[in-house]
Amino acid sequence: MTSFRRLWRPPGRFEDRDPDRSVTFLELFFDLVFVAVIAQLAHRLAEHPDWSGVGWFVFLFYAVWSSWINGTYYHDLHTTNDLSIRLFTFAQMLAVALMAVHAGQVPGDGTIGFAIGYTANTFLLVVLWFRTGVHDPSHRPASVPYSIAYLISAILFGLSIGVEAPLTYWMWALALLSEGIGYYIALNRWTPPESQPGDAVIAASASLIERMGLFVIIVLGEVVVGSVNGMAELIPLDPDEMVIGLSGMLVAIGLWWLYFDLVSHRRPVSRFTQAWLFLHFPLVVAIAAGGAGVLTTIEHISSPLPDSVRWLLVGSLSLAVLAIVALTLVLDIRTQGGDARTVYEVADRAALASVVLIVGVGLTGWGAKGSLVTMVALLLLPVFSGMRVWARLGAPGGDG
Repeated sequence: MTSFRRLWRPPGRFEDRDPDRSVTFLELFFDLVFVAVIAQLAHRLAEHPDWSGVGWFVFLFYAVWSSWINGTYYHDLHTTNDLSIRLFTFAQMLAVALMAVHAGQVPGDGTIGFAIGYTANTFLLVVLWFRTGVHDPSHRPASVPYSIAYLISAILFGLSIGVEAPLTYWMWALALLSEGIGYYIALNRWTPPESQPGDAVIAASASLIERMGLFVIIVLGEVVVGSVNGMAELIPLDPDEMVIGLSGMLVAIGLWWLYFDLVSHRRPVSRFTQAWLFLHFPLVVAIAAGGAGVLTTIEHISSPLPDSVRWLLVGSLSLAVLAIVALTLVLDIRTQGGDARTVYEVADRAALASVVLIVGVGLTGWGAKGSLVTMVALLLLPVFSGMRVWARLGAPGGDG
């Protein structure tokens, strides 16, 4: 029995969690499978850069995000270093891989496969979260409604296999709504153990902050892939094609610079942790859509740029910058005043100006080269504005 317990432990208790732990290699491995799902969704969006394509992209991306964030939360709050967490994680990866195979063909031939993968992954999440309540009575008031909500979601996705569209997708929407309601109820029923400070439950841990940054890296990879794939289809490249292809890379660099200088590795104010968490969703969905926008823009270098492609590019990038600004508003470092506040105020003003100008590009009839090169300049505007202030005052230090 003792040997078995070493291999198969109960979920970690919240009060034993190390708030300063680092992300494990198992968690990094788990994230890899989501690279495949996001790549498939971005590829579908690149093929359908219209309002319908955007709507399906956001809808399916939210389903993927819900799967990822729940696995991430479990690792952050209850992970153990034993056989059970590995087997559950590997099983989730297999389910998500099935989602990835079919994601690019939803709606359509991929619907059943995606639903099967999502059902399997959600059932695994139900087991994981229910176990926390079984082994930790203090967590039961939250784990029970949370598990029930996800069980309802899994059942709805499973039953959707046997019905026809559009009812299938309405059942998916109802399932995702059930997950959101369960999350809200669990959050409000959860009370911290007496051994923990009052805000410990909602304070973001170092590993959660790091994990969010790693997910941003994943979606930034879609911008890089979009740029590279766009150039690969134009080989041999002439000078103009080289400029526009590298401009796509500079878009990724500009977004990386903004997020990782202003947001990453900085803790949110404890009471705003949930806002910080959910503001990452419009950020990552916009960056991933930006990758599709870069790819389709490069593909139209020798032809007029369709309005739908231009708006996909400018809309996604403006939303990404706006989300970064919103995230800076909930960071604890901004409450400290002094030089840090000055740096953020200047960067935010420049970023908001960039958003307005980026949207303005959508109203033009510019082609691929003009639109993409302008995006680079406007993304780098808040970067250079912040650098000027940092050179004078010093960069704000991270606290993550």
